[in-house]
Amino acid sequence: MITWTDVSAFNQQLLLLVIVLVTRIAIQRIAPHHPWAAFRFYCAALANKVNKAENSHAQQRVAGIIAVLITFVPIWLIVWLFESLVAVPELWQGLLLYLAIGCGDIFAVAKKAAKAVTANDNYRAKQLLNHYILRDTEQLSGLGINKAVIEMQILKHLQLYLVPVLLFLTFGSLVAFSYRLLHEMHYSWNIKQHRFQYFGAFTNALSQIIQWLPNRIFLLFALILSVGHNFVLIWRLTLEHFFRVNNNCVLAFFAPTHNIKLGGVAMYNGTKLRRKAFNDNGRQPEPKDIIHVQRFMSRIYALMAVTVAAISVTSQLLQ
Repeated sequence: MITWTDVSAFNQQLLLLVIVLVTRIAIQRIAPHHPWAAFRFYCAALANKVNKAENSHAQQRVAGIIAVLITFVPIWLIVWLFESLVAVPELWQGLLLYLAIGCGDIFAVAKKAAKAVTANDNYRAKQLLNHYILRDTEQLSGLGINKAVIEMQILKHLQLYLVPVLLFLTFGSLVAFSYRLLHEMHYSWNIKQHRFQYFGAFTNALSQIIQWLPNRIFLLFALILSVGHNFVLIWRLTLEHFFRVNNNCVLAFFAPTHNIKLGGVAMYNGTKLRRKAFNDNGRQPEPKDIIHVQRFMSRIYALMAVTVAAISVTSQLLQ
């Protein structure tokens, strides 16, 4: 009879991950909620208190660094110290992982938005998007909505599922929770919003550095699936962004593989932001492209799952 101690440490983490994912999906369907809503309210209140428009850019940067430290360090210390007091460590690790991953069913929201645009119900699509993106949606056309949904489902899945899951499997639940804590500050003080251009620079840099390797791992699996389909051209288009500390390489991959335009100008709090544009010679995204991107991402996740399963079997055999 196999006992819990007979299972390798990696497989124990893998089993805990599956249990938490299934639990989170079930709870979200029964009672949709956002565990970080109160923390986002705190971040907004803190920014209103210390991020003054009349301060110099340097002062705003320093204020942003201090805001991150006085928020992150006490919470991290409390969580770290409390871990030693828990009688069943797996329950505590499961709770931290539950908080670290996800923010709802992103693919389901994207499908609803695609159906709304197809039915010319742009208002419904914009309402769905408002809960997941920072950009202004009031002026978005159907084409703009399609592009925003595609970018949202790609980046949100990476930021809120792939990165914390890989951090958990590699370093444990405390690191995954720490990343999510930083990411929520990054989202609340996003530099794409003019008032946080300098105040949010520090947390933006931390978030991008942590995401760098997981995003490149995802991209490498995506490139494997593109072998035989203009692989060399896609690699050359992606290589320009591969080593930069941002998420552009992922959008630079999906744009040519689906022959669509991504990136470009977007409005944030009434201010126009000129972002990097990808695949200018492509066509404008359509609702069907939202579904095509989902299917391709599912294939990438399936390949990654097979790889993790192989690692799991190997670790158990070496146990």
